[in-house]
Amino acid sequence: MLAYLPLLILSVLIQLIVALQYHEHAAFTPQHLRELKKHTKELFHHAWNSYMKHGFPADEVRPITCEPYGPDYDDPTNMRNDAMANVSSTMLDNLDMLFIMEEWGELENALNYLQENHATLFEQDTVVQVFEASIRWLGGLLSTHLLLTDVQWPDEPRYAEIRRICKNYDGFLLILAYDLGLRLIPAYQTDTNLPFPRVNLAKGVDAVPEHMNELTCTSGATTPYVEFALLSKLTGDMHFERLTGLSYWKIWHSRSRLGLLSMTMNPSKSEWVDSIGGVGASVDSFYEYAVKGAIIFNSDSLWLIFTKAYLALLTHSAQSIGIHDSTLFANVNTGSGEVVSTWIDSLGAFWSGVQVLAGRLTDAISSHLIYLKMWDYFDSVPERWCFVSPSMHLDPLKEKIANAINLEWYPLRPEFIESTYYLFRATKDPMYLQIGLRILSVFETRFKTACGLAGYQDIRTGQLQNRMESFVMGESLKYLYLLFDEANEIFLHQPFMSKKNWVFSTEAHPLWYTPEFGRQSAQEFKENLRVLRQKSTSSRTPSYKRSFIRTLWSKFVISDRKMIDTLAEPPIDRNNSLIDWQRLGITQVSPVLDSFDTCEVKPRQLKTNRNSFMQSGYYTWKNLFLPDAKYPTTLIRPKHLQKHSKILPNHYVELTPAFYHTFTAFAPEDKLRLHLQCAREATTTESDCVFSEVQKPEQHEMYIVTQAEQNSRFAVNDVVIPTLTGRFKLEVLKIGDIDSTNTLITKDYIRKARPNTWVSRTSEVLRVTRANGVKVGRYRTVWTTKESVQDKTMFKVSKDGRIFVQGRYVENFRVI
Repeated sequence: MLAYLPLLILSVLIQLIVALQYHEHAAFTPQHLRELKKHTKELFHHAWNSYMKHGFPADEVRPITCEPYGPDYDDPTNMRNDAMANVSSTMLDNLDMLFIMEEWGELENALNYLQENHATLFEQDTVVQVFEASIRWLGGLLSTHLLLTDVQWPDEPRYAEIRRICKNYDGFLLILAYDLGLRLIPAYQTDTNLPFPRVNLAKGVDAVPEHMNELTCTSGATTPYVEFALLSKLTGDMHFERLTGLSYWKIWHSRSRLGLLSMTMNPSKSEWVDSIGGVGASVDSFYEYAVKGAIIFNSDSLWLIFTKAYLALLTHSAQSIGIHDSTLFANVNTGSGEVVSTWIDSLGAFWSGVQVLAGRLTDAISSHLIYLKMWDYFDSVPERWCFVSPSMHLDPLKEKIANAINLEWYPLRPEFIESTYYLFRATKDPMYLQIGLRILSVFETRFKTACGLAGYQDIRTGQLQNRMESFVMGESLKYLYLLFDEANEIFLHQPFMSKKNWVFSTEAHPLWYTPEFGRQSAQEFKENLRVLRQKSTSSRTPSYKRSFIRTLWSKFVISDRKMIDTLAEPPIDRNNSLIDWQRLGITQVSPVLDSFDTCEVKPRQLKTNRNSFMQSGYYTWKNLFLPDAKYPTTLIRPKHLQKHSKILPNHYVELTPAFYHTFTAFAPEDKLRLHLQCAREATTTESDCVFSEVQKPEQHEMYIVTQAEQNSRFAVNDVVIPTLTGRFKLEVLKIGDIDSTNTLITKDYIRKARPNTWVSRTSEVLRVTRANGVKVGRYRTVWTTKESVQDKTMFKVSKDGRIFVQGRYVENFRVI
C-alpha cells in the first residue's frame, strides 16, 4: 500500500489544482500543458489577426495604435529600415509559424498573396540590412520551401490540408528566394571579400549612402553564410555560397592571437575597428552558425571552428570560479583577454541554447542562470544589464535602477525563451516549464495590447513601446509554444521529422539539407525557370513579369556553378606528445578539443535521484541563489513591478510557492540530495597567471585523462599539459575564507594541503580553477612536465612533485 502512496497523493493534488487558473498552479500535467499551449496559441492568433487586419500588407502593425508600420521613406538613414522594406515582413518571417500552429487556411492565403506578387515583392527602392533580410525573409522563404517539398506529411486527417497545399505547390518560393538572393549578394562582391552591411533592394549597393556602409559587425558579415549556402545548394547557383563563404573564412582567420573575434570591422579598409569580443550583440550568431551550420551541412570544418572558438571564450570571456557557479560571459579585449565592459546584453541569452546544441549541458545551465535572475527582478531581459555598479546598498532605488540598466528597452526578444526551450528538451526539468509559465503570464497581463504585443520601451518605468517586430510571433511565441509541447504533438517533435537534421536558424526557421534532395532541388529549379521563361514570351504575360523572369534566367545561366570546399579548417595534429602514457599508468587520454565531440547526457548541477517523484533538480543545486548575493545592487526590482508581487517570494520563478511545494514534496530524505539552503557566497579572490605565452586554443597541447590504471597517480578527468603555456585562473585560499566549494578554509585545511610546511595565520594556498578554458577546481589535478617548470624564479618543485608558483603552493598542480 505504501508503494502507491505517492500516486494517491498526486491524484488528490490534481483534483485540487484542476479548479485553479492555469497560471496559479505548477502541476504540468498533460491537461495543464495543453492549456498553456492553448493560451500561447491565443496570443499568436491575437497578434497575427491584428497584423492581418491593421498592418498587412505593410511590414508590421503598431500594437498600441493599431497602425500599419513600414520603412521611413523620408529618412533613408533611419535604422528601422534595416528590417523593413514594404515586403510584408511579418508574413515572410512567420510562414513556418503557420505550419506549427496548423493554420492551413492562413498559410494558403499567404502563399497565394506571395505567388501573385512574387515578380514585384522585392522591387523596393529602400535600403535594408543584408543580415536582417537574410535571416528574416530569405530564411523564411527557404524554410517554407523545405516544408512544402521535403516533408512526408503523414496520411492522417489532421494533415489532409497541408498535403493538398504541397501537391499544388510549384516551387515559386525558391524562385522568390533566388530573386532576393540576387538583390542582396552584391554586398559581398567587394575587393576585400568583406561585405557591405546594406543594399538598396531595387538599385544595389551604389544607391546606399556611403556612411551607412562604412562599418559592419562580425555577426552581420558572417551569419548570412548559412542561408546563402543553402540557397546555392537548392538552386545550383554556387556563387552565393562562394562569396559568403569567402567572407566567413577571412573573418575567422583574422581572429586575434587569443583566438577571439572582435565585433566591428571596416569592409572597405579590411581592418578591425575595435578590439572587443564576447558572445552578445555584433558577434553572437557567428558562434551560433558554426554549430548550426555544422549540423545542417554535416560539416567537420564548421564544428572545429566552434570548438576552437568556444575554448577561447572559456579561457578569456567566462567569469566564474566554482565548477557549478553561474557563468557570465563578459566582453573582453581580444588582444589581452581583459574584461572591458561592466554590462552584458540581452542577445547573449541565446548562448546557453547553443551550448545545449553543442552538448555542453553543465555549461548551458550555468550561463542560463544569470538571465533567469534578470527575469526574477525585471520580468524581462534589459537590452544591457550591468553586473558591476557604483551603487551602494543604501542608495535610493531610482539611482540603483539607473546604474543597473545600461540600455532600458525590452522589445520581447526571444533569446531567453529560446534557451529555456532547448534546456527543457535536453533535461526535462520542470523548472523550465515554470519559467515558461511565468513568461506566458507576463505576456498576457502586461504585454498584450489592443493590436498585438508590446514590449518595454523603458523597463525602469514600465512604459511600453508601440512596435511589434516580426520575431515576436516568429520566435518568442514559437519557442514558448514548443516549450509546452512535452507530449510531442507538434509536427517538429514527431517521428517523421526526427530523421531530418533540422535546426532552428537564428531567426527560428527550421532548416535542413541532404545532398540527395539538394541535387533534385537544383534540377527542378532549373527546369522551373526554363518553363517560366518559355511561358513569359506569351503576349498575355505582363511586361514586368517578363522582365522579372528574363533577369532571373540571365543571372542563372551565367552563374558560377563550380563546387568549392569553402570552409575547410586545416586538421590539427592532436597527438604529438612524447609522453610515455603507459609508463605513467594512463591507458587512455583525449586531446581537449576532442572532448567536445562527446555530448553530456546529464548535467552536473541537477542531481535528481533516478527514482525521485515530482522533483526539480534545481533544488539540488546549492549555488542557485548565489547570483542574488553576488549582484545585490544591480539585481533589483523596479518600483512599478513591486505591485505585482502580492507575496514577496512570488517574483522569484524558483520560489513560486505552488511550484516549490509541488516539486520538493517527494524529494528523498537524504539532505545531500536536496539543498533547501543556499551555499555561502565565496569570499576567495581569483588571480590570473600566464605561463610562457597566451595562444589560440588549438596551439596549446592539452589532454584529459579518460582512463587510468588503478594504482596510477592520475585520476580520470585530470588535465595534462606537456608544455606549460597559456592562461590559468587561480583561486586564492586564505584562512577564514569560504571557497567556491562552500568550504571554510581553516588552518587544518592549509596544513593538510601543505604537509611538512609551517602554517601561520597568513598562509595561503592556490587552486587552479581553469587551465586554458578547461574547468579544473578542487577535485581535478593539472599535470605538466619537469622541463616546463625549470624557471627557478617562477617555480619551485618539491621532491614529491608538488609545484609552488612564485613561492605559493598550488594544491592541484603537479609534475609528471
